[in-house]
Amino acid sequence: MEKEILLFGGLLLDHYFSVDRWPQRGQDGYVVGQARFVGGCAANMAVTIHNLGGHPHVVSCVGSDRSGETIQRYWREHSLSRRFILETEGETGSCLVFSEPNGERTFLTRKGVELSFPADLAEAVLLCEPAWAGVTGYYLLGEEGPQILSCLERLHRRGTRILFDPSPLAGDIAPALRKRILAISDVLTPSEKELDALGGHEGGERLVQAGKTVVWKQGARGGVVQAPRERFSYEAEPCLSVDTTGAGDSFSGALLYALAQGGTLREGIALAARCAAKTVELRGPHGFWKKRDGFSL
Repeated sequence: MEKEILLFGGLLLDHYFSVDRWPQRGQDGYVVGQARFVGGCAANMAVTIHNLGGHPHVVSCVGSDRSGETIQRYWREHSLSRRFILETEGETGSCLVFSEPNGERTFLTRKGVELSFPADLAEAVLLCEPAWAGVTGYYLLGEEGPQILSCLERLHRRGTRILFDPSPLAGDIAPALRKRILAISDVLTPSEKELDALGGHEGGERLVQAGKTVVWKQGARGGVVQAPRERFSYEAEPCLSVDTTGAGDSFSGALLYALAQGGTLREGIALAARCAAKTVELRGPHGFWKKRDGFSL
């Protein structure tokens, strides 16, 4: 029987702008291409898990506006689960993504209802018993972060394991909330800068000593895995880089899928690296591809 996976994170629209160069502050530049994608870390994780044959459930609100309708239609068209996607009053958030030729990206996000967590959504979530839940740091930045943490803590007490992907704004999470999410996280997947927000290498070591697994993602340089019973490095999969947006999310989603299916940590890391590389070869924060050789545990 397939193990259920919940993904806590807001759904929004990404507006991409490719620029010829990033201008100095107060100066001019040119947009040389643009596109729109359904985005959000949870969306990128969900699509990766879907590509691998899983059926994840994203936990998020969307607005009763045109953007919300676009997201709902996109989810239907790709046969993604809408079980815990709740339409509510208000506007759906959006993100402006500026991509430079060297792959550097700058994000500017307008928050919307995707960060809300009404009681009826919490009640629906608590009716299921997922094997794993993934949560992104962005989802804890809203006013209802405490309610989200309370729901996650209840799931964790009932046996759900938690993967926490801190996100670049991990340092902006309220200290009390950051302490609570770290306490219930079984696996953490920070980037180099995100690890600094969690206390750096010393903070990571303390988490490992507390029984957590810390996967320090280093992009094209691979990464380092520190677990209570094993420590090892991994290499990034070779690929033709087109767009690195969403690669970290794809990595975390694939690792979550592998662990939920009973794979070992090393098997999960190998699968995650392959999925991250595949995402880098696609334009946009995620893409749909068919599972093939090399994408199995």
